[in-house]
Amino acid sequence: MAKTHPADSRITIADTPQGLRIVMPCRRSWFVICLLGFWICGWAVAEVMVAIQFLNGDAPPEGEFFMLTWFGVWTVSGVFAIYAWLWQVLGKEIVNVHGQRFRIRRDIGGFGFDKEYDLLQMRDLRVGQIAFNPLEFSSSLQLWGIGGGVITFDHGKKTYRFGAGLDEAEAKQVVTAIKQRYRIQESATA
Repeated sequence: MAKTHPADSRITIADTPQGLRIVMPCRRSWFVICLLGFWICGWAVAEVMVAIQFLNGDAPPEGEFFMLTWFGVWTVSGVFAIYAWLWQVLGKEIVNVHGQRFRIRRDIGGFGFDKEYDLLQMRDLRVGQIAFNPLEFSSSLQLWGIGGGVITFDHGKKTYRFGAGLDEAEAKQVVTAIKQRYRIQESATA
């Protein structure tokens, strides 16, 4: 019988002079990385070919509007695919908690976006269920490892998620680390 050894944690939790810092690397999917890499190569060829057609005036006059519309949608799709590919290769979520600030950064190679929340307004930090709603944009991004997350909290009248790609044990580790150091309100049960 094969003996199973516990996996090493991918998460880094550190107390720094700037407060608690948690780094959660993206869960890499080699299938998605290869699929998007292949698609981006085809996208780039079509992008260049259509652009050259427009610049040379070779676009058929009766189909020019359709080609221009297609080119716009194709360009936006390619930018999204490049972002998703970069997220898979270099992405990580960084949580910084200091004073009354709770900041979540989605970082790709040193570049990214921060979302900051007032720690005093946060309630019910918990490990949530990953629900898939095909009508919700952030749910559709979960397939590419970008959207949503398994760690949930309420802030004001909205619920927010982070920790995309974490499994339940990793999510519990993050929630415990935050709750041990900072007081997060719990909602009164009805």
